[in-house]
Formats: sequence, structure tokens, C-alpha cells
Amino acid sequence: MATSDVVICNLALNHLGSDALLSSINPPDGSTESGYCARYYPVARQELIEMFPWTFAKTRVALSQVTNPSSTWTYAYAAPSDMVQPQRILTASTLDAYGFFPFGGLLRADEVALFTERGSAQFESENGMLLTHEPDAVLLYTRDITDTSKFTAGFTVALSYLLASYLAGPLIKGSTGADAALRLRKIAQSKAGEAMANDANSSVETSQYVPEHIRRRA
Repeated sequence: MATSDVVICNLALNHLGSDALLSSINPPDGSTESGYCARYYPVARQELIEMFPWTFAKTRVALSQVTNPSSTWTYAYAAPSDMVQPQRILTASTLDAYGFFPFGGLLRADEVALFTERGSAQFESENGMLLTHEPDAVLLYTRDITDTSKFTAGFTVALSYLLASYLAGPLIKGSTGADAALRLRKIAQSKAGEAMANDANSSVETSQYVPEHIRRRA
């Protein structure tokens, strides 16, 4: 779905019954509505991205080790600057449960890759660091996406309603604005749920099931 931050903001204003048509929010085009959209759009976007491991926002990176302040964890790594939510520390050691040695020659590299996505080493996120026992850690995480061309249609619609809930208070004063904000947030939650379901159905997470022909190698 081709869109832009301005299109999403105009959708949000439409949900409020406004006939304002913004031309820019970065920088604001000078209108009151544009100023509020510039303030609240990034907040709403990050809130919605944080709710779910969206496929379009998922990425992985080899982590950089830093000085370890913990006596509990073996390694400390710097968290990526664009990280919204850590998902997993990827590890081939999840295969150990099946009696395989991850790099012992029983499995080809591509077969190992089948199983590393779901498994995760234990880790803890703390003060901009990720603490774990996993050496050479690779993090699967949700990152902040500002490129609206990456958004799915469902995410875009949910974001427009969530943004509208933020705009309702400043643009519609008093209890009427507060009521509108609550109503729009409920719609946003419903639309987000639909988008999450569609996103989950569009990708297949690798399973921990071990095919028979691989089990016979053990």
C-alpha cells in the first residue's frame, strides 16, 4: 500500500470528522493540525510497532560486545540504536534437545538454519544492553520503521486510528474530545488485531519439528 506520513495524518483527521488537508508535517505546513500531527505521529507509530513483531519491522544483527557489568550473565552486548523490542537471541544450540551437535557435521548449514529462528538463548535487556550466556550473539529484533512504504495496509489503517486518538484531545476540547479519544483507541486496537492476524498468516515461523530423514542421522 503506497502511503506517506501525510496520508496517514489526513486519514486520522478524517476519522475525527475534520476536513483539513495537510501538505506536510515535516516540517509542519503551518496549520494547527499539522503541528499536532508532527508531535504525535512518531509516538503513535512507535507505540503500534512496539505492540507486535511485525514482519516488515523484523531484522537481525550480529551484536557488538561491551564491558559486562553483570555477575549473572556471561556476555554483554550493545542494543541496536533502532531497537524497539528484542525478540530472540538466535542460537543453533536449540538443536541440542534432539541430540544433534549444531556444527558437528551431522547437519548441513542450511538444515541448521531451519531451526535457529524459533529457538532463543536466554537474555535480559537492561540499560541499553543485552545480557546473555550466548557467545557471538545474533539478535532478532523489531526496529523502528519510518519508511511508510514498508507498512502493510492493515498497519496503516490501525495507525491512522491510533493517531486520531492522540489528536482528539487537542483538536476536540473537553469531555467530547476525551470520549472521542477512547472510542478511536478501541477502533485502533481492533484494527491492529486484524493487521496482526494477517501479518502472522503471511509468514511461516520455522518449526522445532525434526524430519525423519534428519533424525535417522543421529
